[in-house]
Amino acid sequence: MDQTLIYSWYEQYKNGIFRYVLSITRDPYLAEDILHDTFVKVLSGGIQCSPGKEQAWLYRVARNLCYDRLRRKKREREHVPVPTAPDNRYEYIELISSLSPKDREIVTLRIALGLTHAEIAAILGISPKASQKRYERAIAELRKKED
Repeated sequence: MDQTLIYSWYEQYKNGIFRYVLSITRDPYLAEDILHDTFVKVLSGGIQCSPGKEQAWLYRVARNLCYDRLRRKKREREHVPVPTAPDNRYEYIELISSLSPKDREIVTLRIALGLTHAEIAAILGISPKASQKRYERAIAELRKKED
């Protein structure tokens, strides 16, 4: 693949991919590593992207790397709880964290990154309708927990 093209993708998508990966890993250092690993994997070749579908493809590569890394990390050591601060932002994060990983992922992609259900569907490998339904159920669950 053309390095100039990949560099332009990096500049265009790095912030969104970082936030997405951070929402999954909840570790900024790990998220940074995975962001860079995503583009290293793309640069190393061996995987191809359909023209015009680079965003979904890059997010999917990043997502797969996240889950690979988290599985490896889980095997290496026990989960260490992250302390929270008494702040509305942290309460929101805690509320979002109470969702299942798949629902949390959809809510993050939709709200934090502003992606459409079609874009979310392409990243997660589901239909846009399934994305919309899961999003609606997750929001209803959050509203119920908030009350």
